[in-house]
Amino acid sequence: PPTNPPTNPPTAPPTNPPTNPPTAPPTNPPTSPPTAPPTAPPTALVTPAPTSGDGAGAQEAVFDSGYGVPKCANTGSSCDSLALLNGRGTIASGNEPNLSNTNSNGNTCTDGNSGSYHSDESIDQITVTAGDIVSGTPVPTGDFIVEGGRAYVTVKLWCWGSGASDTADIYLTKDASSPDWQLLNSITCPGGGAQTIVQAFDVPKGTDQSVRVNFRYNGSPSTCSSGGYDDHDDLIFTVKENPNLTPPPTPAPTQPPTPVPTRSPTPMPTNANDGPGPSGPQTASYDAVLEAPKCSYGTSCSSAGLLNGRGTINNGNEPNRPNTLNSCTDGNSGSYHGDESIDKIVVTRASGGDGDLTEGDLVTITATVWCWSTGSSSFIDFYYASDASNPEWTQIGDRKPCPGGGQQTMTASVVLPQGSLQAVRANFMYGSGDPGENRCTSGSWDDTDDLVISVRPNTASISASISEAAVRPSKHDDVQGAIEFSAKDAEADSLMKELKELNTGGVKPAEGDDGSDGGKGKGKGKGKGKGGAGGSESTGTTALATDKYICSKHAPLASTICADGSVADDKCSSEGQRCGKKGKKCWFMSGCPAGDDGEESSE
Repeated sequence: PPTNPPTNPPTAPPTNPPTNPPTAPPTNPPTSPPTAPPTAPPTALVTPAPTSGDGAGAQEAVFDSGYGVPKCANTGSSCDSLALLNGRGTIASGNEPNLSNTNSNGNTCTDGNSGSYHSDESIDQITVTAGDIVSGTPVPTGDFIVEGGRAYVTVKLWCWGSGASDTADIYLTKDASSPDWQLLNSITCPGGGAQTIVQAFDVPKGTDQSVRVNFRYNGSPSTCSSGGYDDHDDLIFTVKENPNLTPPPTPAPTQPPTPVPTRSPTPMPTNANDGPGPSGPQTASYDAVLEAPKCSYGTSCSSAGLLNGRGTINNGNEPNRPNTLNSCTDGNSGSYHGDESIDKIVVTRASGGDGDLTEGDLVTITATVWCWSTGSSSFIDFYYASDASNPEWTQIGDRKPCPGGGQQTMTASVVLPQGSLQAVRANFMYGSGDPGENRCTSGSWDDTDDLVISVRPNTASISASISEAAVRPSKHDDVQGAIEFSAKDAEADSLMKELKELNTGGVKPAEGDDGSDGGKGKGKGKGKGKGGAGGSESTGTTALATDKYICSKHAPLASTICADGSVADDKCSSEGQRCGKKGKKCWFMSGCPAGDDGEESSE
């Protein structure tokens, strides 16, 4: 009896209860909680990220019969005409589709029908891209073309001959439905055949904007030139609205005056910009009020092709001439890149910081010029003015002679004074003229050009006086730079007098083939000759020429060597040869006209 009852009851209870509870609870809780949280969070974060890039895409234009031009109807990072503009008028083998592709809501143009496709002038393609030009290179952003942003125009052209006679005038209007064309730049073809030019611009407010390219053979800037070889094309592009573009003007006048002076004295000179990010290098556009090229805020300012040429000289009409802030008149004698002209002016920072040009910065002014013959009788004066709207010109350094003939670069440096809108001037002349009250000479071969620059304020203390090393008035305006001036030096006085006479005279001495590039076959004869790239800009006959030497202490003019020098002899037979006392040496000139057989100078 005592054995059976104790055995069965204790066995069943201990076995079953411990087994089931431990197994089920641990398994379910760890499995489901970790799985759900990791899955949902990554999905929410990855999905919205791509929208920050705006999803801008490249757009291809289609012909819009309402406007009569190619148009990109949607916003995007670029707008491309593709082949819709290729050709010109009805020229042989190059009929332009839907000619003339100029806005029917404004002034339509008629393309010239002279010449043949890809032998004579034509516009092949136009593209507008969101981005900017940095150090001469187009840099796209990939974002939308947006109001208040930056964009650039790329134009593919076919240029005739060497391209020197062909110029593209690039215009912009913010409203394609009622175009008011604003000139961005006039750019001469950089060479012959297929060429690509670019021009950057600030995108104004307006959703339907348009660019126009007026491509002309010679002539002057125009929205619609009428030459037989001229081509005109428009491209309409859609711009993304910027809701933040209009509100800033309201708070700007009230808010900045209070916090800026107290919080930003140090960064303002280098980092103050109208918009986000650095402004970068700037390309000027013509300012119709100031009547000169003007740059907005930036790290540098280039006139690009807006100053190229002089007056109305043959094959080199200067756009918007004379491009000066006050009454100056360019000379119209000679021919383009045969005689004196200013091609370009660039202002760059030499020291001071890495932001926009700012008061107190040391800048370098670089003028690209064309010097006649050997360059010995072509001179330049540099000036600056602290207020472009009411300029009072101060000369920078002394008058400088060209370092050689043909295309040369000449520089001057100045510390930017106080003033938000300043200007620099290059006065380029033949001989040595009197700049007068307006600081511009008036010789027949003289060229005077201004460039207006926007300058950031420097809230730190800035000296009102400009460094004497950087800026000083000329001690003697009409002394050739290479001449060692002395009041008792009769030879130098004679040279000064001769330089003045050259500037006021109406005729240059003969210099062989100098002053004409007709012999290179680059010129166009009557209109455009049928003989391809022949023709000649020179109409005179070339006289027999000879080489001459002269013995002199100072550098003589080329005309003096030809008139008073002699052929090689025992005394002078090589350039730089010593030929007398007091530091005299031999000076050489090639191509003197036959008949100038004067005796050697006795100086």
